[in-house]
Amino acid sequence: MASNLVPPAEVMLHDVPEPGMHHDHATLDDEEHDKTRNSHPLEVYLYHAAIERAREDRDPRPIPDAPWTVLIKTLTGRRSTIVHPHSPAPAITSSGPYTEEGGQQQYAVEKKGQVGTVQVGAPDAFDPLDDVAAQKETAYRLLRVASWQIVFYLITTDILGFSSAPMAFAELGYGPGVLVYTFFFILAFCSGQILWRMYMGLDSERFPVTCYADLGERTFGPWARHVFNVLQSLQLIMNVAILIIGNGQTLATIINYKFCYIVLNVFWALAGMIAGQIKSLRNFAWFTNLNIWLNLVVMAITMAGIALYAPVPSQSNHTDLSQPIIRSGWVPSYTVGWFEQVGGVQLAVFSYGGAMIFTEFMAEMRRPRDFWKAAFFSQLFCYLMYMFFGLFCYSYQGQYTSMLPSLDFDNTKLQLACNIIGLVSTGVAAVLYANIGVKVFYQNVMREYFRAPALTSRRGAVLWSVTVVIYWVIAWVVGSAIPNLNSLVTIVGAACILQFTYTFPPLLLLGFWMQHDAMAADEPWQPGMEEWSGRVDSWRQMSRWKRGFKPYWYAKTFLFLLFLAALALAGLGLYAGIEGAIQAFASSSTTSFSCHAPGQP
Repeated sequence: MASNLVPPAEVMLHDVPEPGMHHDHATLDDEEHDKTRNSHPLEVYLYHAAIERAREDRDPRPIPDAPWTVLIKTLTGRRSTIVHPHSPAPAITSSGPYTEEGGQQQYAVEKKGQVGTVQVGAPDAFDPLDDVAAQKETAYRLLRVASWQIVFYLITTDILGFSSAPMAFAELGYGPGVLVYTFFFILAFCSGQILWRMYMGLDSERFPVTCYADLGERTFGPWARHVFNVLQSLQLIMNVAILIIGNGQTLATIINYKFCYIVLNVFWALAGMIAGQIKSLRNFAWFTNLNIWLNLVVMAITMAGIALYAPVPSQSNHTDLSQPIIRSGWVPSYTVGWFEQVGGVQLAVFSYGGAMIFTEFMAEMRRPRDFWKAAFFSQLFCYLMYMFFGLFCYSYQGQYTSMLPSLDFDNTKLQLACNIIGLVSTGVAAVLYANIGVKVFYQNVMREYFRAPALTSRRGAVLWSVTVVIYWVIAWVVGSAIPNLNSLVTIVGAACILQFTYTFPPLLLLGFWMQHDAMAADEPWQPGMEEWSGRVDSWRQMSRWKRGFKPYWYAKTFLFLLFLAALALAGLGLYAGIEGAIQAFASSSTTSFSCHAPGQP
């Protein structure tokens, strides 16, 4: 089914590129924010994407070494074997459509007479100030240096969040917990593959796909981009809010609740405002490479503490440990309502969230065709970690399992070691999320709707600083208003994360697939043809709907039902999160804008 989504690259190799790719009076900044780049018909994107994929397949350049590989080779005396991002490649002529003299440029590689091949190395010498199209192409090429192994690490760092797994098993029980985590792992993998196939069919140097919203706009139009941008911005700011209150609770525990909890949250917000002024995250690169290993160290210390010491009752909203530990094979009897099971499902949903920025990862790969391997092995690794850690903690603690397992064992020294490492890793994660969030908001909202200046300008730099401060203030307000971590995670998972990982991908594939099948009766688009001119009918006519839906109608029906099921789960998740927050406020275990930390004795 998916193999039919992209036209054969071999057929497209010998086609003539579209004229008019020179933009004599444009600037690169204008190109990056061209509002019309997503308004072309699907056949135009397919044409250019097939050329781009063929160019990547013929790229002779080796994949650059990862930073840790560079370090290992340097330390072991193999410095000469290091592959840098822009190591020289065999000389290849430029793939630009026209020469400066206006004549058509021929494509060739080192083998004489092999015509029809496209450029894979850097373009020939040119003046980037005079040739914006070439400048744009070079920028597009130079950004693509990541291997699938590096992307595996990035996806793992983005997705892996094992701390909620024990709570999910506590709310679901052994059987449902295993089924839910397994089912959503399969769905998350399928969603990642859908986004990958769509990226492969729509991205090109001429029309690059830079974010999730590009896929939505090219499939359904501008309204989809607006929806995706709003939800993406909301998810990122909620993630920062969750990390603020989580770090606040951790720091409160470390100092034995001797300081006002809300002030501790203010401290993290202020730290984020300062660290967030850095536009480039290059200085964080090495730490983010180590982040996964720090998380595994935290996991090991937490498991040791949980296995050796008794739970802390206040962390799970209990007053004491008088009740024997209860472990349930099916739905637990100690839960107070069905909405807790829905909340457990939402925790599993949250655990696999991360598809929102998959397109950004693909956009930096030297060979995006290998993305499926990075996504599969990363999601499989996360699934195994969730199952192992969640089942381990729940087996030892039962109903006393909490949302912050690193605080839920009675040994202050182990807690201190675990929590200090956790504070560092989650603090940097908060800055990273906020940096991405501010950039998404600035580029897709401020620039697109309010004509904000470019970040490279002086006014843009000032506006960036102001936006960072406002962003962290809003995140602090949201977190302080709903300090119940479990409920906030459930609400965010239902409103945002579930949409990007489970709701939107089947809908995007359905729209993309129907449009592709509806093109069967159209005249194939070629450069020089007027856009839309080859279509025999429009979507206002039933004939195009029938032609788009009929092939593999059962699979397309399944995609639509999957979309509806994800929407229903989102509604249930929102209800469960709101009910959980109401219960927490009613039991006085949670208070908005309070000096009393959640879980404080």
